Amino acid sequence: MKTSLIIGTLAAFLFISNAFAQQIPGLQFSNYGGIYRATYNPSVLGGPRHKWQINVLTMGGSIKYRYFRFIGENSFLYPLLAAHSTKELYGRSRTMGSLTYKDPIFLTSEIRWPSVMFAVGKYQGIAFQLRTRGFVQGNNIPEPIQNLYKKRLDTGSNPVVRDQEWGNFNLVQQSFSDFSFSYGAQILDIEGHKLRVGATVKRIFGARVAYLTGSADRFSVLPVNGEPDISQLSIDQLSYEAGYSTPNRKMGIGNLFDKDKYGSGWGYDLGFSYEVGSVWKARKEVYNDSPDYLVRLAASVTDVGSIKYRTVDSKMVRGAQNDMVIGQKELETVSDRGPEGFMSLFPGDSTAAFSKTVKLPQALHLEADIQVINGFFLNLSQTKRLKSGSGDPLDIYQPSIFMITPRFEDEESGLSFPISFIKGNNRPSIGIAGHFGPVFLGFSNVNGLMKSGGARGSMMYIGFTAWKSYRKKDKD
Repeated sequence: MKTSLIIGTLAAFLFISNAFAQQIPGLQFSNYGGIYRATYNPSVLGGPRHKWQINVLTMGGSIKYRYFRFIGENSFLYPLLAAHSTKELYGRSRTMGSLTYKDPIFLTSEIRWPSVMFAVGKYQGIAFQLRTRGFVQGNNIPEPIQNLYKKRLDTGSNPVVRDQEWGNFNLVQQSFSDFSFSYGAQILDIEGHKLRVGATVKRIFGARVAYLTGSADRFSVLPVNGEPDISQLSIDQLSYEAGYSTPNRKMGIGNLFDKDKYGSGWGYDLGFSYEVGSVWKARKEVYNDSPDYLVRLAASVTDVGSIKYRTVDSKMVRGAQNDMVIGQKELETVSDRGPEGFMSLFPGDSTAAFSKTVKLPQALHLEADIQVINGFFLNLSQTKRLKSGSGDPLDIYQPSIFMITPRFEDEESGLSFPISFIKGNNRPSIGIAGHFGPVFLGFSNVNGLMKSGGARGSMMYIGFTAWKSYRKKDKD
């Protein structure tokens, strides 16, 4: 039975298309992930392994090797800061790393505020979570322009580019918070078979979007006459639309719930998991509550819902420029102030209010978790968009990936090595994540932290948690 189950599971997953999920590397698969796994699949709350668990604080963001080179002059929370600050965002964002190679651009960050889960009897559990998430997404931003952003226009380090074709492009920044309630229940508990289900309802608030979309004929990067170390970007035949749901403003807790200033909405998650086998039971100690399944199969849908923007101080402009010239000063203005900065430099021909409904990053997750030997697991997972893309660049999405994650785990510690095959990347990303007591640290792409692998970034998470385990003697 063991051999046939493993071979069948491996074969099924080898033919699944690639996908990606913004989660804590490794912990979304762990049997001891608890509240962290609940954001990926709420069924983990059914038959919980913790009497209670508290997330004190967790932060994550996509970074690259420059992050550690310029400590104190950067921020891996740039997508969250963009809605509430203009202070040195140009310098801060240059240390972030896109998780995808060259195109599209995908930066992300999140804060998991103090959250709690606790068991309700032997077979049920609930959780309350508060998160803030941010995304920066871009499509068809040419590599020479990305290099200008990284190396500046006043360093003399950019190669000359003449009359290169461009086309349609977009660059979007979104951030929002959500407060969620999750419930899970174990509805089957017999030897060798355990079935759990779960659901989450989340209220979205404090949402803001800012964007720039357009089409350009050609662009050039040329040195300024008489100043060989100074270059400028020239764009021919540019038509564009820029907008924001609310101006960049300092964060105020009361304002975040004001529908006239920020977007809001609803979302939900659904999940189940099914454990097959009981091969380790005879070898375990009486009070050892480690899992004894052979294979855990699970599926979930997350972030089904949308954000409505009906703010009173929104703005959208459309315009065209036959010959646009951008120097370092203009580049920093756009980088620090986003579409607001772009509008100040290049006013549009028409102005209107921004009013729109934007989809959350709806996703379908599938996984198979195989216990190879006691305490050592091999996880195969994929995530894909629940529905095909609408073509609207403002709809939040996540890059596609297929993950293979070997891991060691027990109640007090764990170590995993996620291997991610991101669609469009030229090679896989190899990460590492561990938790040791209340502290955990994770990276999705170790190579992205080194200069030689700096073309892509790495997701980094650091957090602190506290818990009390649910022992067999307590359940009995």
